[in-house]
Amino acid sequence: MPSLVRRGALAAALALVTLAALQPGIAPIGARGAGPLPACRYDDIMTTPRGYDDWPITLVDTILRVPKSYVPPDLVSVSQAGIAGRGKVRAIMIDDLRAMAEAAAAAGNGIGVQSAYRSYESQQAVFDGWVAQYGRASALTFSARPGHSEHQLGLAIDFRSDPGGSPFTGSWGNTPAGSWMKQHAWEYGFIRSYPPNKQKVTCYANEAWHYRYVGRDLAATVHASGLTLREYLWANFTTTVVPAVTPRPESSAKPPTSSAAPGASPEPTATDGASLEPETTEPGDASPSAAAPSDTGPPGAPGASPPPIDASPVADLDPALAAGLGAALLGVLLVTVLVLRRGRSGVGL
Repeated sequence: MPSLVRRGALAAALALVTLAALQPGIAPIGARGAGPLPACRYDDIMTTPRGYDDWPITLVDTILRVPKSYVPPDLVSVSQAGIAGRGKVRAIMIDDLRAMAEAAAAAGNGIGVQSAYRSYESQQAVFDGWVAQYGRASALTFSARPGHSEHQLGLAIDFRSDPGGSPFTGSWGNTPAGSWMKQHAWEYGFIRSYPPNKQKVTCYANEAWHYRYVGRDLAATVHASGLTLREYLWANFTTTVVPAVTPRPESSAKPPTSSAAPGASPEPTATDGASLEPETTEPGDASPSAAAPSDTGPPGAPGASPPPIDASPVADLDPALAAGLGAALLGVLLVTVLVLRRGRSGVGL
């Protein structure tokens, strides 16, 4: 019997070794960003953490994404904040959004909402529209692929002046409303995701109108750090293991420079090897034009019960990795059976 126990222990050890060999492809529990911030490139790695309760610290960029099933459970109309515009956001930001809109108006720099939540499907439609108009190579340089946009988190807003038109034409960052937002938005929990002169670390060109809500405490900390939101979240909260590879960029084309239609939210991107737009203090923020679908998400989405987000580190494995894991576990099972059978027959391994 002791010999049989020893053989069983050996089989268990083999299982642990096999799983350890596969661990580099799985985000470790409790880890932080592995190594330095990844250079900008296009990839499709599932971000962690990504539970609905992880809303302040979930990172999406040109590499990391959330799944198609990610639909915030508490979407409400921006009108509940008493702010001009349309669209939906997570209810957790309504009080701070209202306070910020009131403060901006009191200062004579009224703000409104140009674009808010977009579902995975809505972002797919936006991206496909740019591809149809300009081709995929060009579209990739200024439009986020579905799953990679902060708008899907229900936390991002493209702001505009109120009264005023689209912020995508001209240099909105230099308008009274845009200047007020640069100085004060963080006080109400909103961080400018893509500031000027930072596209080499944010992977997106300057977007003066695009802010993400992370809550007042975290926003104050990020603001004081001097880091971009992507840098701060990666260094302090992101647990995803991103392979240190540099795939050939899908495109090095630059985006067209005509004006964008209301409702669109162009999101310029850059990849290793791609030509970055010249860095300026406050560029014109001009964007391509195209008819864009509604930003409010699919009918009936608000209030619906979304499927739970599996935030475990082994969720949404790459198919090749999943196949390898399955084969390895099957091999361990066969070895265990063989060990036990030989133990009963008295034959050594």
